[in-house]
Amino acid sequence: MTGCLGDNDEQRISFSDCASAWHVEFFDLSSDSFSSWDGKVEFTDSNGDTDVFESFSSDKKYVILDESLTWTLKYTFYEQDIGFIIGDTTYGGANQYGESGTIDVQLKRMYSDESDNDGGISYSSCAPEEWQIEFIDLSSDHYNSWEGQIAFDNGVGDVEVIEYFSSEIKYVTLDNSYSWTINYTFYEHDIGFIFDGITYGLNNQYGDSGTIRT
Repeated sequence: MTGCLGDNDEQRISFSDCASAWHVEFFDLSSDSFSSWDGKVEFTDSNGDTDVFESFSSDKKYVILDESLTWTLKYTFYEQDIGFIIGDTTYGGANQYGESGTIDVQLKRMYSDESDNDGGISYSSCAPEEWQIEFIDLSSDHYNSWEGQIAFDNGVGDVEVIEYFSSEIKYVTLDNSYSWTINYTFYEHDIGFIFDGITYGLNNQYGDSGTIRT
């Protein structure tokens, strides 16, 4: 299953490559969009049913579990820089080959719009119901580095600058109660973004820049 989590809430376990809502987030420090998470995980629910996943790709990066059950997760790492995050706790990331353990899963839902909403900005790797900006890299839908800079100014003294970011923040939602100024600079030929139905960039000279006011 791909797309935003929650598309199939009747499943005991749902997976996605899209950071919408999740209980468990798998990571590979070598790549945001990994082709093989070299480890093994076993999800066992309070009914005694177990699902086993091995060497899976980033289409199973985010996991949501049936909250009417309790869960344990048994893991084994076969790669140094893989791991997972549950709530505020990170497991793995600096592993010995074959390192393993079993934990009780804290069923705390995490949401992408909690990643950064100070100053009226929130980000997501998938399209929320309302969004103002979609970043594009013609080389890849799931890019590791959008090689440009964007500065968001909400007009009341808050300025946020992002640069060389991944598709984890592909979609941007801006609080419409602010009047925004957006300054952009492109450092890559085939990057750009869509704002208010207009496409900017995608055929750039190095350092092309501009300003948008809402």
